[in-house]
Amino acid sequence: MGSPEDDLIGIPFPDHSSELLSCLNEQRQLGHLCDLTIRTQGLEYRTHRAVLAACSHYFKKLFTEGGGGTVMGTGGGGTASGGAGAGVCELDFVGPEALGALLEFAYTATLTTSSANMPAVLQA
Repeated sequence: MGSPEDDLIGIPFPDHSSELLSCLNEQRQLGHLCDLTIRTQGLEYRTHRAVLAACSHYFKKLFTEGGGGTVMGTGGGGTASGGAGAGVCELDFVGPEALGALLEFAYTATLTTSSANMPAVLQA
């Protein structure tokens, strides 16, 4: 008799990851299941912590170790907006245009920005 692993079959679904990302982006655009609001220069962006942590070492560290930033509403002090478990993250080192481009990249795998905005995107 063989081991249980001998009977395993792996079936790849090549479009699964892009479809998953597309669904998460749709949720973000509709504000569904978002658990974080990012604020910069008076503008707010609803997003998902898991997506940001998967795409950014900065956010992964912020969410898992609490280092280098203020997240209010999830044990970091202050009050949350957007429902249970939601938090607010204030960013003062990136402007709205660069942040918007970076969020679009995180959810679409395509970086789209103007040449004038590219230095701010790369610096963030």
